[in-house]
Amino acid sequence: MNKSQKQLLCSLLGSALLLTAPGVASAEENFNFDEYIVTANRMPVKLSEVAANVTVITHEEIERGGFTSVPDILSKSNVDLEATSSSTIPVLNGDDRVLVLVDGRRVSWDALVVSGNSHAGTNLDLLSVKNIERIEIVRGPASSLYGSDAVGGIINIITRKAKTASTSISSESGSWGLQNFSLSTEGHENGIGYLITAETKKRNDFSYKNATTGKTETKQDSQLDQKFMTLKLDKDLKKGASLSLQVEHGDDESGFGGTSAYPYPGGYRKVVDNNVALTYHWGQDKGAENFLRVYRNASNQQYFNSLSSVADLTSNGFNWQQNWKLSTGHTLTGGVDWREDHMDDKASIDQGFTTKALFVENRWQLANKFSVTVGTRYDDHSIVGGNTTSRVTVNKELNTTTNVYASFGQYVKNPTIAELFSNTAWWVGNPNLKSEEGNTATLGLNTKLKDGTKLQASIYSSRLKNALEWENGYTSGSAYIPGYYYNISNEKRQGLDLNLTRQLSPQWNVGVGYAYANIEIKDGTTSADYVPYTSNTQPNGYRLNVQYEQAKWDAGLTLRSATGRSLEKFTSKSYVTLDMIASYKITTNTRVYLKGYNLTNEAYELSASYYGGTYPMPGRHFYLGIEHRM
Repeated sequence: MNKSQKQLLCSLLGSALLLTAPGVASAEENFNFDEYIVTANRMPVKLSEVAANVTVITHEEIERGGFTSVPDILSKSNVDLEATSSSTIPVLNGDDRVLVLVDGRRVSWDALVVSGNSHAGTNLDLLSVKNIERIEIVRGPASSLYGSDAVGGIINIITRKAKTASTSISSESGSWGLQNFSLSTEGHENGIGYLITAETKKRNDFSYKNATTGKTETKQDSQLDQKFMTLKLDKDLKKGASLSLQVEHGDDESGFGGTSAYPYPGGYRKVVDNNVALTYHWGQDKGAENFLRVYRNASNQQYFNSLSSVADLTSNGFNWQQNWKLSTGHTLTGGVDWREDHMDDKASIDQGFTTKALFVENRWQLANKFSVTVGTRYDDHSIVGGNTTSRVTVNKELNTTTNVYASFGQYVKNPTIAELFSNTAWWVGNPNLKSEEGNTATLGLNTKLKDGTKLQASIYSSRLKNALEWENGYTSGSAYIPGYYYNISNEKRQGLDLNLTRQLSPQWNVGVGYAYANIEIKDGTTSADYVPYTSNTQPNGYRLNVQYEQAKWDAGLTLRSATGRSLEKFTSKSYVTLDMIASYKITTNTRVYLKGYNLTNEAYELSASYYGGTYPMPGRHFYLGIEHRM
């Protein structure tokens, strides 16, 4: 069955099942939001009924780890990361086409926000941490619910709501002159809950171990200077309704020194982000995820003594979503998304596009603990046209501690504004670009063994067509013909993700993880058949977490490793790093902590390059901090 046939079949199934009578399902249960996952189905669903590989990182875990950046949080959960000295992007299911959300609101840009990577819509280094309640990571395609970019998966950062009146301050100092300060305060006034956070981060150029010489060197122009502020106001209304206002501000003026092959002496960037969203929720007391939202994201990005580029990015959006309980065991989720993206680079681009979308997904809870979802989404992109994506999932609860699932989903990734409209001496846009599209099949298992060990396992197979490739510019006579992007490549991925956790005793907890990703590419010009993708950052990924908690002490060790990497793009086939944190509660409200990173002082990279060692990671470093709650 080819791609178009599968797409048509999924669409027809979705339409047909919409009109059929619901099946039999279990009786309603008391709703406890903490036991449910929102992102995978755009509605609260019990984790044991979600047909996807899902990881949840709680506020308690974030607090315990003393994390000050989103990449640090994700790396402990076996999320592969592509990182340089100035950016970090996530990789799920071996793919860096990952959609990032904040409270279900798209924060990924349809623009080039990470130099050298057209897939990346979000630089994780530029996201706030102190306002995070939890992070839900869903591996696998989700375009049938969320549209473009949800290829490898979704990362949804869910922010905190004000609880009891409290204020927290922290200070952190360490290697390379690092100084981190943060403040958060929350409470209620006149029935309105407020949460305010502020963070500042400063650091000089970091040092790293040269993979070739073994000597310690300084990464020039890698300094850090960031400020983040967030405000969240919540008003609980009658009958499970609420109104929420979110304001997010980021100001980054960090180094951008280029690479060893193309250095930018004195290079730095200036990125100012301002986002605002107003959301009205209703039906929350019944476990529904109904809302109306309007939002505006804005980012001004300038590079100095380096790329000499400017980008004013804006996105205005509207979301409506509602869950309907059509009968016992049959729920319908539907909604509308509208988004207007625009880019002004003060040179060749002052254009954008509009995306309008309609989505529906049925969910049935059937007899014998089966649950089935069928969903379809149609996106109308004002430049590339329409796309239809669908998915089908089946989940079976074998018992109270075990569930198995299977899913088939389609995905799409639209070209960016620059890929469509650029018009410079070295890069011209291609308005005839098509969307990258494909599908993924997944099988998975979640279980809790008799000894208390929790096992999470999934395997996947993905095929993508119309992948974009860059055609280099060239000189013809006295003229230079600029480069451009065009649809030519095909990609396929197969992999697995395995995680085990066990509470050894009241004090000790251990978690291990393994991820395998085999990626092959056929570009249609240099290879007639599929060849290995040499930029794969983690063909084999390993993780070990050891956590200890006793009275006033709390300590953790995280070992991360990767093997099987290509020497064409990396300085070594493998690496092993070890991070640690140890904290001690001086009083009930005050703790001190020590963090150490890359204790093995490994020379390694998390981004591929044609020049080995182009993007070295920091060497061994330490931070000492104190946190106090009032």
